[in-house]
Amino acid sequence: MPLDLLGKLLALLCAVVWATAVIFFKLAGDNIRPLALNLYKTALTVAILFPVLPLLGIPLLPAAIGARQALAVMASGILGIAVADTMFFACLNRLGAGTTAIVDAMYVPFVMTASWLALRESPRLEQLGGAALVIAAILVAAYRRNGAGRPTGHRLSGFLFGVGAMALMAVSIVLMRPVLDRVHVFWVTELRMLSALLVLLAMFALQKGRRGLLAPLWRKGSRGYAFWGAILGNLISMTLWIAAFKFTTVNSAAVLNQTNTVLVVVLAAIFLKDRFDLRRALATALAVAGSLLILIG
Repeated sequence: MPLDLLGKLLALLCAVVWATAVIFFKLAGDNIRPLALNLYKTALTVAILFPVLPLLGIPLLPAAIGARQALAVMASGILGIAVADTMFFACLNRLGAGTTAIVDAMYVPFVMTASWLALRESPRLEQLGGAALVIAAILVAAYRRNGAGRPTGHRLSGFLFGVGAMALMAVSIVLMRPVLDRVHVFWVTELRMLSALLVLLAMFALQKGRRGLLAPLWRKGSRGYAFWGAILGNLISMTLWIAAFKFTTVNSAAVLNQTNTVLVVVLAAIFLKDRFDLRRALATALAVAGSLLILIG
C-alpha cells in the first residue's frame, strides 16, 4: 500500500475514534473540570505508553535527533496538549459536543496557514475558498437571535476557547512534523504527552481546592467516561493522528481528520440528545463543504 494512501486512511480512522472519544469527554466534563480531565487523560496515556517503548525496542533517547528537535516535540506537546486540550474541554463544556464539532472545523484553515508559513505547503485558491466556508460555518453556529445576534458571556467564551485551541493545535503540528521522518510515532507521542504532563502538574499545583477538582474522578460514572475518553481520544486517536502526519501531507491529513465534524454532530444528537436544528445543520454542511473543498484543492 502506498504510504500516502496509508496516511490518509489513518487520518480517517483517527476521525472516527476521536468522534467517539468526544462523546465520552463531554459526559465526563459534566462533572470534571477541564484541567483535571486533561491531567487525568494525559497521565494515564503516559503511564500506558512508557513501558511499551522498550517492549517495541524503541530507544528512550533516539540518536537520530538532537536537542533542538526534542525541544520542538516538547513544545508541540505543551501547546497542543497541556494548553490546547484544556481549552478544548472548556469549549466542550460550554457549547456541547455538536457545536464544538463545528468550531473544531477551524482546525483545517489554521493547519493550512501554519503549514504554508512554516512548511512551505502553499494553499491553492480552492483551499482558501474552503477555509472561508469553514469560517462561515463558525459564524452560523455562533449566531443567535438575541438582539444583536451575537453570542454573549458563557457561550462567547466557549467559542473563543475553541478557536484558540485549534490555533495552538496547528502550531503544535508544524513543530513536530519535521521530527516524524526520523523517529518512531510512539516516541513522539510519549514525549509530547510527558512534556504536557509536567506542565499540567505545575498548572494543577497552582490551583486552589486541588482535592476537590480530582474528587469527581473517583465517582464511578465520571471515572468510566474519563477512562474511555482517554483511551480512545489520547492513546489511540493521538497515535493515529501523528502517524497520519508522518505518512501523508499535513494539509491532507488535517482535512481528513476533520470528517469527525459530521460524526460528532450525529453521535451528539443520538447519545447526548443535542438539539439538531436548521442552523446547526447549515453550519455542519458549510464546515464539511469547506473541508472537502480544501481536500480537492
